[in-house]
Amino acid sequence: MKAVQSLGNKKSEIVDVPEPEPMDHLVVVKVMSSVICGTEHHGYYAPGPSPTHGGSGHEAAGIVAKVDEAKGVKEGDPVGITPVMAEICHRCPACAAGEWLHCRNPGPRKGLSGTHSQYVLVPDYLCLPIPGDMSFDAGAMIGDCIGTPYRAIRRLGVKAGDTVLITGAGPIGATAAIIAKHLNARVIVVDVNDYRLGVAKQNGADYIFNPANDDVLERVREITGGLGVDAAVECSGNKDAQRQCLDAARACGGVAFLGIKNETVSVDMSQHFVLKELTLIGSWASSIPDQHEIIDQIQQGMPVERIITHRFGMNDAPKALDTFFNGEGVKIAIRPWDDLD
Repeated sequence: MKAVQSLGNKKSEIVDVPEPEPMDHLVVVKVMSSVICGTEHHGYYAPGPSPTHGGSGHEAAGIVAKVDEAKGVKEGDPVGITPVMAEICHRCPACAAGEWLHCRNPGPRKGLSGTHSQYVLVPDYLCLPIPGDMSFDAGAMIGDCIGTPYRAIRRLGVKAGDTVLITGAGPIGATAAIIAKHLNARVIVVDVNDYRLGVAKQNGADYIFNPANDDVLERVREITGGLGVDAAVECSGNKDAQRQCLDAARACGGVAFLGIKNETVSVDMSQHFVLKELTLIGSWASSIPDQHEIIDQIQQGMPVERIITHRFGMNDAPKALDTFFNGEGVKIAIRPWDDLD
């Protein structure tokens, strides 16, 4: 089968590798769509090649192709693949609640190399059944790109009529904007990338601002009559954007930090938390209950696929990665069975 091989130093190539075989609860999924995530920058910019094939891909959907002793899925089932970093115990309270990211007894991950390949070996419990009429592109994004902002927005209690500030118009921020608009909120999107801001505007954002040209806090005050936004969702990981969200939120408002860059934000404990009584949360990925809610919302018309700006076949997968990391797209899908010689 064909797969992406990360070479490091912003380079990758397409290689032929053996097709995986099912074993016990590990099933083979024929990948129909694998979308690129910003966290793949670790592999893209690494100084040397990755030891595994499939790149750093972890957001994918496809068709169950082969099973051994799998439970809950069978050959031919369309599935999304839930991105989980470790083998879970299935016994602790977190696992029982579907909060697998917080498993108390994680073990070494089995199967699941990078998903930028034609087939991938996946634990059966990571196969999320998706409706037959749902696109594989949408199915690929449920667990991470959609799930991450959906979980945060749900925890913040965003509702119709709220004003929501979203900083960062990459895949997570672009999806957050679509989710907030689906809830009939008023949406403000901020980014330094004018192309991505334009896509956000096309997808329904009410206001778009570039901090290089706009005084964002002043514009927020104008839009909200000086009150501030009901909720702010920070998706860039930039420390200035983190502070901006805290400053822009109204008294008793909510702020969610989703961006991961290990930067430390400057917080005014008195102004932000004592006097304004803000609620600040961190949020990461999604739970199984979240994912079933997302499927329902997509079937009710939440247009998450609009964030996909480019689709590439397997032979052009290196170009797909370059396009994404050069900031020339928003969400980019690799279709492993398209455009093959």
